[in-house]
Amino acid sequence: MMKKTIWILMLSFLLMGCSNTKQTVKEEKNVKWEESSTLVQEIETDQGTKIENVFRFGDNGKLGIGEYGPFIAGQTQKYMWHFWGDKETLKKPFKVIGISKETGEKVTVFQIQAQNLAPNLGADHSLPSYMMLPKPGLWRLEAYFGDKLFGNVVVNVKEN
Repeated sequence: MMKKTIWILMLSFLLMGCSNTKQTVKEEKNVKWEESSTLVQEIETDQGTKIENVFRFGDNGKLGIGEYGPFIAGQTQKYMWHFWGDKETLKKPFKVIGISKETGEKVTVFQIQAQNLAPNLGADHSLPSYMMLPKPGLWRLEAYFGDKLFGNVVVNVKEN
């Protein structure tokens, strides 16, 4: 009887381990690797030069990035993050992890400790950042407040 109980327990643990592995693989397959949607507005500067103002939408409607220029591999550029959501969540430490589609490489591209809310342009919170991605190709930028994933944006990084 004791041997039978041990075998049942071992089989249960084995099956639980297999089901967790399948769930992880399934979740990874559901990740979209399409460049995130943008809104582009042409603006004329005081000097008469025309520039494009690009706003890139996140996957969940709660975040977006204002781009001051395209993502170019190895070059640091300024980006403005905009967030909508629970104000207590938006005050937590913020971190962006970049994941390369081609290599799976993960890099921390920006992080800041807890901050006060800074509403801007209709967003509940806005945050300037300087980010650099090391290689060209598609990158998923995962935005975290605290340890919780808030949302992500997929960008195409151009060759330098």
